[in-house]
Amino acid sequence: MTTLPPPPAPRLLVLRKPRWLLAYAAGWTFIGLWLGTNVWISQRDNPDAVAWHYYTWELSSALVIGALALAVARFESRWRITGPGAWRRMLVHLPAAVVFSVVHVAAIVVLRKAVYAAMGSSYVFGEVWIGLVYEFQKDLMTYLSLVIACALIRTIRERRQQRLDELELHRALSEARLAHLSAQIEPHFVFNTLNAISNRMYEDVPAADRMIVALSDLLREAMTADGSDFVRVADEVRWLRAYTALMAVRQPGLLHVDITVDDGLAAMRLPRLLLQPLVENAFRHGLRSGRGRLAVTLRRDGDRLLCRVEDDGAGLPDKVTPGVGLNNVRQRLELLYPGRHRWSLGPRESGG
Repeated sequence: MTTLPPPPAPRLLVLRKPRWLLAYAAGWTFIGLWLGTNVWISQRDNPDAVAWHYYTWELSSALVIGALALAVARFESRWRITGPGAWRRMLVHLPAAVVFSVVHVAAIVVLRKAVYAAMGSSYVFGEVWIGLVYEFQKDLMTYLSLVIACALIRTIRERRQQRLDELELHRALSEARLAHLSAQIEPHFVFNTLNAISNRMYEDVPAADRMIVALSDLLREAMTADGSDFVRVADEVRWLRAYTALMAVRQPGLLHVDITVDDGLAAMRLPRLLLQPLVENAFRHGLRSGRGRLAVTLRRDGDRLLCRVEDDGAGLPDKVTPGVGLNNVRQRLELLYPGRHRWSLGPRESGG
């Protein structure tokens, strides 16, 4: 068994496209302007209040935090606060929070001094240690919020990816199973038809010869098909007419087939060879004596396609065990239309 390498850890907040980078920067700018506006409004009664001071403070802080958030996301993806061993990894985040705060304070001081100098003023940070402690208690909450947000985003992404992987696996398995069922039906059909030809060979050689020619025509058409899982109703009906004509050769004039299709259904698509196993089942069991009537009806039932195969033959035994053909149809319907189809097998009131 080949062991695959583990998938790479998801990288959060990796902004590679310029428009996403601009949107990210615009978001943090908006936060800075919003906070600056709130501070300015709260100080509007202060005669010494200067609006651009508050906007400088809040914008510089928001933009620096926005830049540091990208680094925090990378750091948290390396030292995750979720999963096995999370408690040990959390210890790494305490010194990281200190570094976060020191970088944040240093950056905002530089930015504020630059803006103040451009405005012909000077920015005073104040007592360094008091300022650092004051900023740290705010930065600690900011850092924890960023780390928790990164873990939450990653968890949501992982669960979403896991769900997508499960759906993809289910789809792949369904397609493989459907391909197996589709490949199964044609050999089953050929085997049963050859068996019918073999039985007829000793009773009516010319009829058996005509059946072989008709079978070759059907196989030729099957080989020239595009291999699609779906065909038009018109194509499926043409195949059925050819197949029922082949089977009717066994008892000329004794087997009567009526195929009825509502107007406007010719271009509708349905699973390839969906009806042929039902018709074949009717010939093998209901009309096994080689005489009787078979009716195939396709009509529109609201937004659904109703397909009905009926015969007036021997009818159903007390205990019905569907064979390969009927099971194949039922399973293909379950795969292609889960919860959106109805399948039934039962006796007719008038027999058959």
